[in-house]
Amino acid sequence: MTSDDLYADVVVLGAGLAGISAATAAAERGARVLVLERAPTTGGSAAISGGYVWTAADLDGLRREDSGEFQRHGHLVVEGYRDATSWLSDYAAPLTAEQPNLHGRGHKFDIPLLLLNMTRVVAAAGGRLAVNAEVADVSREPDGGFALSVRRDGATATVRARALVLATGGRQADPGVRRSLVAGGGLLPPLRGNAFSRGDGAAIATVLGGRVNTANTGFYGHLWADGVEPVAPLDFIAFTLYQSEEGVMLDAAGRRFADETRGDHNNTTALAAHGGRALLLWSEEVQERAGGQPFVGGSLPMDRWGISRDRGGRADSAASADELLALARGWGYDLDPSALNEDEVRQRLGAGRIFAADVVPAVTMTFGGVEIDSGCRVLDAGDEPLPGLYAVGGDASDVYHRGYAGGLCAAAVTGRLAGASAAVRAARRPKTSAAASPPA
Repeated sequence: MTSDDLYADVVVLGAGLAGISAATAAAERGARVLVLERAPTTGGSAAISGGYVWTAADLDGLRREDSGEFQRHGHLVVEGYRDATSWLSDYAAPLTAEQPNLHGRGHKFDIPLLLLNMTRVVAAAGGRLAVNAEVADVSREPDGGFALSVRRDGATATVRARALVLATGGRQADPGVRRSLVAGGGLLPPLRGNAFSRGDGAAIATVLGGRVNTANTGFYGHLWADGVEPVAPLDFIAFTLYQSEEGVMLDAAGRRFADETRGDHNNTTALAAHGGRALLLWSEEVQERAGGQPFVGGSLPMDRWGISRDRGGRADSAASADELLALARGWGYDLDPSALNEDEVRQRLGAGRIFAADVVPAVTMTFGGVEIDSGCRVLDAGDEPLPGLYAVGGDASDVYHRGYAGGLCAAAVTGRLAGASAAVRAARRPKTSAAASPPA
């Protein structure tokens, strides 16, 4: 198939929650939107998430959770939470009332239903969504718009648009990026997110003159037992050892290196900063509670330790400290018995069986990426916004740095903000050509 010239008011790269939010917000304002998704299905990391759209209760809570120097746009998420969840509720009623979630609050949504109903709005406004679509090249047009060379099903087409929204999900599927998140670079952490989020948004932004922050090595993820391999969407949740917040993490020398009570996601980043491997221990009482009562309200109850053990992960239990020390030695932890005799450690491990896992940091999304302003406009080297170019969700840098206050909420807030702005920009320029249609 030869290349055809196609046209859209707004092109969105990526069909996760951030991209579909951007496309829907633009379509609500009358824009004709073309959504291009590299994967064979839509949903991105949102489709394998727990469905919670949540964030910190207020800005003070955000600052307590994340005081990092690169946390520059988290306020957008906290301040936009009410409007975003109300807007999403117009497309799919929440599955739960607002309830506590980690250090904040939020609603659980049926993500597939939500995305289905939102894409109806895009189509009704004359837009299209194409999967298996790869952007081979992108350039700026003389009139300020964009030209994209798109490959799909063996054909190549040139798509022209007035505004471009980068929503490819971040850089975590790039093994080199994941290695860079762990101190020393000697460990490749497993991927706990979208396998198609390979940094395409950052690469395109760079080609167009945008700036990418790689100094922000923060990320969101969870502890997994070494050796587990996800083969289904639910595995990404089932392998997550949320009980680490009530456990003890020890390095190879038997030292604790984190405040485990800050939550499993913070234990994960602490582990990455400490070399990427630790022995996680917890009590029989915690195990009994974790197996039947979810640590995050509304999520499915499941025995994550047992699932991890049975699926090939390094997870086991011991009836005594001596038995535990022998188990740990088999995993490469030559612990001094004194490591288990500290008052707080003994109190946390209790008097019953001791449960253990050899854990690694599994990465869901990166926090470094395309530099944006408060309107999600991509910034150039001079800190000036590039007209018509936006980055949202996992592609947007510096929403968080040393903490986390919700990924789905960040996706909805930034996507909606950028989509509305892109539609306004597109409406200011004269229309040309026919409505967009992806290559067949």
